[in-house]
Amino acid sequence: KKEKMSSPRATSSLNTAIAAVAFVLPMIYIYRKNKRTVAEQKVFKEEREKERAFLSSLVKNPSSQPLRPPLPDIVRRVLSRCSFAYLSTIDVDSTSSHLSLMRFTYLPEEETIIMSTNVKTKKYDMLEKQNGVALLIHDFGDGGNNLTGEYSITLNGTCSVVKDVVLAEKYRSAHLKNNPDYPQFIVGKDIAILRVDVVTARICNINDEVLKWNVVSGNK
Repeated sequence: KKEKMSSPRATSSLNTAIAAVAFVLPMIYIYRKNKRTVAEQKVFKEEREKERAFLSSLVKNPSSQPLRPPLPDIVRRVLSRCSFAYLSTIDVDSTSSHLSLMRFTYLPEEETIIMSTNVKTKKYDMLEKQNGVALLIHDFGDGGNNLTGEYSITLNGTCSVVKDVVLAEKYRSAHLKNNPDYPQFIVGKDIAILRVDVVTARICNINDEVLKWNVVSGNK
């Protein structure tokens, strides 16, 4: 038996339908993606507005300072969405300061900051001689990671080298999870884990409004 051939009209209709689907589906995907993006941006904008209002209200009412523990919500938010900090230490031998760009991980459940460093560095030598450090964190806006460029935070606290092997590995794992592209700075026999516990904080926003926080006053 001879196979029946599709009519030119039927073939044309099928091709038209396929072309229509191929055109419409990407449009639907783009529409839904854009809709999600708009919704996410709306939520993000609302959160930023709440942060600005909160900081402004505290600055206008000095009697509300310093804030009490735990860390202010603004600080927690910035620490959670940032990964870079400038670490300042003191070289007691040459009476000069030392500045290092560090990747960090904030652990909200412990209110502590985790970093790592090679033991064969000047930074490590200085940290062995002191425990007071300063950290400067700025949420540089880069179009990603919800960074806005609105806040600059200076943190002062105690920095200790984690000697407990079990605890060090726990922190190392969390730090690596937060910075998966930088194992060379986190994993290795010569890499020490650092823990920073914040004592004071100064939060400055883009309007030059400054808020101070002090854990010592909070414990009184």
